[in-house]
Amino acid sequence: MRQTIATRDLRIGMFIADIDRPWEETPFLMQGFLLRNTDQLRALQNYCRTVVIDRLRSTGDQFSDKAIGEEDDLLLGREGGIPEDLLASRQEARRFLCLLRDFKGKIHSQRLPELPPIDSGTRRSELEAELRYMAPIVDDVFRVLREVRLAIDGGGRFDAEVVQSLVNEMAGGLERNPDALLWLTRLKRTDQYSYDHAVNVSVYLMIFGRFVGFDSKEVRRLGFAGLLQDLGKIQIDYALLRKAGPLTTKEFEHVKAHVTNTLKILRESAEVDREVLAIVGVHHERYDGSGYPRGLWGMNIPLPGEMSGIVDTYCAMTQQRVYSDAVSSQHAMETLNRLRGKQFRDVLVDQFIQCIGLYPIGTLVELNTGEVAVVIQQNQVRRLRPTVLVLLGPDKTVERFPRTLNLLMQPATPEGLPYRITQALPPDSYGIDPADFYLA
Repeated sequence: MRQTIATRDLRIGMFIADIDRPWEETPFLMQGFLLRNTDQLRALQNYCRTVVIDRLRSTGDQFSDKAIGEEDDLLLGREGGIPEDLLASRQEARRFLCLLRDFKGKIHSQRLPELPPIDSGTRRSELEAELRYMAPIVDDVFRVLREVRLAIDGGGRFDAEVVQSLVNEMAGGLERNPDALLWLTRLKRTDQYSYDHAVNVSVYLMIFGRFVGFDSKEVRRLGFAGLLQDLGKIQIDYALLRKAGPLTTKEFEHVKAHVTNTLKILRESAEVDREVLAIVGVHHERYDGSGYPRGLWGMNIPLPGEMSGIVDTYCAMTQQRVYSDAVSSQHAMETLNRLRGKQFRDVLVDQFIQCIGLYPIGTLVELNTGEVAVVIQQNQVRRLRPTVLVLLGPDKTVERFPRTLNLLMQPATPEGLPYRITQALPPDSYGIDPADFYLA
């Protein structure tokens, strides 16, 4: 349901589908976005007289669940800057919206907090306060994961209520400040893939769930499933999981059994609900039918399960594994984009790319000066101009006194040119550990 309105009538919670001038002439990188704060509102009023809003993709009081009809121009790909000719069809976008509505009854408000002005120091201080509050909670998550694995390995059961309470704490942190929890997944690494991957999947999956409009209960369910969906690997030969070379057909069949192993473990805990089991059971199924364990395809894969599969794939690519080096977030997104319409449905990949962006918190980047920095805060108006902390000089020597640059403000280089990001770097490039520089 789209309508054209004057910018003076805009309200927070409206989804901006189009504007009355070319997007590249405005500070808005994302061609289609949710109006979340007064900074965005003022910018729209400065640059535009009228905009097109989409009530179906708006939130809160601005949402309208009018039935989707053929006359509606619903192109979810526009939100991620994906042109129409790359979408499978308009009908595919409509099917995705229908799927969301059928799954939840309607798209719920994301209840994102109002952000203070971008050029103030408030957001940085709020981030640091949230980091200090959430740090011991994330430590507890890693501790409980170890206890769960020890209990299962010893033939016992684990306390699902304890796990759920920690997931609830993380979900609460995401509602207050998602940047902080993303930061902590980088700063609190254990260098043990299974633990780091579980926490990353849980956090990113909850962020993805909030982005597409799931309510609080469903977001927490996603977090619980993401944290434990690979628990069954405990029963897989450790040497096989650590094998550097390709697996034989027999070995791969053995590894695939971790899904059924996980389901069996979770079923033995009466506190785990059936919807969590449904997510875990299909997170390796693929849209083209190439997944496992049942070879489900297309719309037969439940939406939360496919979301889990996308997040699991992204997090695996961006982490160091025995058989594969970690890649940059940008490279991982490019890989996911190549899988759209194949392993994952087009519009769902588009939504994930829009949700995370090219430079999420903790991403190492190289600047046009040759300096290396880490992204410490997103800018909601221009996603390609985050706030970064400069770690290495142009000659790649360590900066003794790291400084922050808000690229949205276009600070000048020594040559007088605006600072900009030239490329994203893989994690641990140049031996950097961001925790050594920021709230270590």
